[in-house]
Amino acid sequence: MLSGCTRDDICIPEIPKTPLLIVRFYDAQNPDNFKATTNFTVVKEGEEVALFAPVSIDSIAIPLATSEDFTNYLFVNNATETVPDINFISFNYTRANEFISRACSFRTNFNDFSFLLDTTSSTSWIENIVLVTDSINVRNQHAAHIKIYH
Repeated sequence: MLSGCTRDDICIPEIPKTPLLIVRFYDAQNPDNFKATTNFTVVKEGEEVALFAPVSIDSIAIPLATSEDFTNYLFVNNATETVPDINFISFNYTRANEFISRACSFRTNFNDFSFLLDTTSSTSWIENIVLVTDSINVRNQHAAHIKIYH
């Protein structure tokens, strides 16, 4: 008797998994222009370790929680300064699990996407956020989902 792998037994890397939230940073004074952050990082609420080391960048891709209908992050600009600039952002959504295959299992798409930006802090640096789409899925996983103006 011969046994072999079927298509459902192998999850190849090219198969899109749960999409990340794509954020682009823009200049608040010149809204059509990208504007890199300075020594920027992101920390998930309740965690002590940042998602990545401080970097100057004009776009990021960050994960959303797949076990809850929200993810809370601290967006930290000038993270290496004594008093960094910090904004708290709560991302809210409805999760929709989509079966891929036996090997790959499920991916989670995010619908009814929205956010709450806390600007009450004295170290707030984000001036505005614009929602580009209210759905984050494999069909739009390479385009910006929100624009942050600073």
